[in-house]
Amino acid sequence: MSAAHSLTCLILVWIIADTTGKAPDVQITCMFSEDCVLPCVFEAVGDEIVYWFRQNVLIHSYKQGSSLLDQPDQHYNNRTSLFTEVVSSGNASLHIQKSGPQDRGKYRCLVTSSRETSEHFIIVKVEAPIHSVSLETTRLSGFEEVTCSTRGVYPAPRVTLFTEPAVLPDVLQPFTRKTTDKHGQYSVESKIRKLKDLTYICLIQSFYRSQTWRTSLQEKEIFSVEGQDFNIPCVAPWNLQNFTLTWSFSKGHESSSVYTYDSLTQLGSSNWKETVRLVTPRGQGGDGSLQLRSPLRQEHTGTYTCILSALQTKHEARTRVNIIQAVTAQKLSESSTQWWIPATVITGLAVTAVAAIIWTITCKTGCSKSSQTQVEEAEMQPIRVIDANIGAPSEDTCLTEEIADRPA
Repeated sequence: MSAAHSLTCLILVWIIADTTGKAPDVQITCMFSEDCVLPCVFEAVGDEIVYWFRQNVLIHSYKQGSSLLDQPDQHYNNRTSLFTEVVSSGNASLHIQKSGPQDRGKYRCLVTSSRETSEHFIIVKVEAPIHSVSLETTRLSGFEEVTCSTRGVYPAPRVTLFTEPAVLPDVLQPFTRKTTDKHGQYSVESKIRKLKDLTYICLIQSFYRSQTWRTSLQEKEIFSVEGQDFNIPCVAPWNLQNFTLTWSFSKGHESSSVYTYDSLTQLGSSNWKETVRLVTPRGQGGDGSLQLRSPLRQEHTGTYTCILSALQTKHEARTRVNIIQAVTAQKLSESSTQWWIPATVITGLAVTAVAAIIWTITCKTGCSKSSQTQVEEAEMQPIRVIDANIGAPSEDTCLTEEIADRPA
């Protein structure tokens, strides 16, 4: 904690003490590995003895006009001190050097004198704030993953990694890991499986909710015709204020800046001159989409990266742009259209064949049933002798054909 911040705390406590007669219980957040001051003010008499306790354990004591009385807790040995020059003025604030996780807890400042005894309680939090968040794609075990991570944070932050549109966790297979270094600071890493055409969003919130970082990533591939204007999308999931926008282009191992814009100054700069422009003027609402004018296949085919950055917020869109010739596009369109001609003929033939098969089966089934019925009826009638030369009485056509088809 900076000296200016510490002084501000002391002044505020003094003001409250002067107006109410008693300093209230306060909460202090100490920055990890930085010095911290715990306020304690009182009405000075001249013979005060100051005691500082943490969780009811004495960590520092002092009597005006003499040196340190006692410091039984070795953890605070040579790490705590008072501003001795101002104790006589009623300031017994405790200075802690290089605060860490072991310094969290409830402190009590007890001041005794010949006239009165006063005590003050301070709740101390220790925090290593979030400084950066990374959201990247990695490849492991044959498939790609999206990884959101942050390092050097204390206490361990809350991490939420999800997609838009939403996908079930069973499909994404989320995994989160938290580890600590030798100083007690946390590294947090959350992973989910990468799928196509999704926006990946990561929210990281500090343990005390003093910070919320937001970052998102989108990757896609688009095709366009040479010479025709088209838009490369870049829209953040949130409305952004006071942001910067950068567009870059990479092809092979070479990368170059395309366009930059600052919403505060409303100044933009383009290295591609009249070739590009913002689709939405001044990137309102977090829309940094870029229009590419009269693109050329050789010059403008490659990967375009858009980064929208604001306070604790970042959106990145990576777009692989494939620019094809107009003749190629026409051939693709024609081949797509001609594909339906043989498909239609084949479908028609297939339908005709299926109908013929169904008719044949139906006919045979019907003929078989009819023949069986007539045979049974014939067996119930008296036998008639018929001259072959005159001709047999007409039987059912199906029965006659069935008998005629039998092998001799």
